[in-house]
Amino acid sequence: MTEWEYAKQIIETIERHGGEAYIVGGAVRDYVLGSLPDDIDLATSLFPEDVMALFPKSVPTGIEHGTVTVIIDHHPFEVTTFRSEGAYSDSRRPDHVALGVSLEEDLLRRDFTMNAMAFHDGQVVDLFGGQHDLEERIIRTVGSPFERFGEDALRIMRALRFMSQLDFTLHEELRDAASVLGHKLEQIAMERIAIEFEKLLVGPAYKRALNEMVALGIHRHLPGVTTDLMNRVQEDERTPVNAASGWALFLYHSNDESWLLPWKRSNAIKREARTLAKLCETGLDEMTIYQTEETTLSTYFRMNGERDRSRELKQSLPIQSRKELQFDGRDALELGAKGEVIKHMLADLERRVVLQEMPNHETVLKEEAKRWLQRAGVS
Repeated sequence: MTEWEYAKQIIETIERHGGEAYIVGGAVRDYVLGSLPDDIDLATSLFPEDVMALFPKSVPTGIEHGTVTVIIDHHPFEVTTFRSEGAYSDSRRPDHVALGVSLEEDLLRRDFTMNAMAFHDGQVVDLFGGQHDLEERIIRTVGSPFERFGEDALRIMRALRFMSQLDFTLHEELRDAASVLGHKLEQIAMERIAIEFEKLLVGPAYKRALNEMVALGIHRHLPGVTTDLMNRVQEDERTPVNAASGWALFLYHSNDESWLLPWKRSNAIKREARTLAKLCETGLDEMTIYQTEETTLSTYFRMNGERDRSRELKQSLPIQSRKELQFDGRDALELGAKGEVIKHMLADLERRVVLQEMPNHETVLKEEAKRWLQRAGVS
């Protein structure tokens, strides 16, 4: 069964027990645009406890906001009770949530018209002109953008992210509101902003979105982002293919290894972004290929629009890691080396083998190690 068939099964179960249920949000948007996404959310007139009573495998993942996760054949679906929301005094979450409202009230609280549609029994419920805006390739808020962005300024970043992903244009009133209220992004948790920015960077129209950010002055409210830096990234012919490669372009053009720190990204992303930024500066040589993970090399080729040669370059090296070196720390100890001397000697032997200055042969390496120690004054 497809995800949509599982979702239909959930809807039919709810309807048999007197409730209403619809597919909502991004899944409907993507359906109207011609695709069937796997990530499907549902909204229902039933309260969370009623939903959980109907589905033995369900988890109260956000029950205070009316959300439970229903699991069918190991496929999870978020099912949320129709709700309306109060003011957003913390610019993140509504102060209170009212459950048990109508579908119209539920859709009214959503951010953009294209995300405020519902789907049921082959029909799209479109109360705010979402289909028209998709046809016109326009991003427009449900109601006043000043109100929507005042509730949650992250919606400004979401609008720019969708602009990049869909290659759409921002509605003029939305642009005005984003420019006026962009400062409210400084109240938003950096992790939330970074996630939206990463999605923006890997969208096909990311340069248009970055240009729009500058035009609206949004970039001034993001850490370390100057107009000059934005222009440099836009002029770069390399293309981000994942989050790390997007950050790498900013690291490279900022010429500052610490630039990414305020963005609160994971250590893994920071490491890969730093490596890719370095590759952008130095290009590839044998030692760089040897020291870089194959997946990172693959990303480097893809962001440069080149054929992925990461595997063949790795396999062409004499050794893949120091473990394959036919001389190790025990061998060095037998020759009288100690402490830091061992570390530096092994690094030198490893480098010379990788550069094919000598073969990876036990006897050859041992003799070279003896000469190395003599030059170092150890023996």
